[in-house]
Amino acid sequence: MTEIVLNITPFEEKISLHSYLKDQLGFPFYYGANLDALYDELASIGQPTQITLIYNDHPITGHERYIPRMVEVFRAAAQDNYHIKLTVRESQTE
Repeated sequence: MTEIVLNITPFEEKISLHSYLKDQLGFPFYYGANLDALYDELASIGQPTQITLIYNDHPITGHERYIPRMVEVFRAAAQDNYHIKLTVRESQTE
């Protein structure tokens, strides 16, 4: 089983966040860098994969709605793709 830990807490912009996800998850060069494309790529994972997603429940300004939606995309993909085992953790805020 492939194990991937994704910490999405430090990102201040969507472009760098999606670039990080593309690199860590091995998405193809044509990855669309949006939530629909994220779901499509997660849904197409064809081997057992453990994904641990770490996020801040109180994201930085500008991501207040985007990060919770992204977490829901991960949850939906894991529910629809039996190859994905998802663990979601909130990061510790100071």
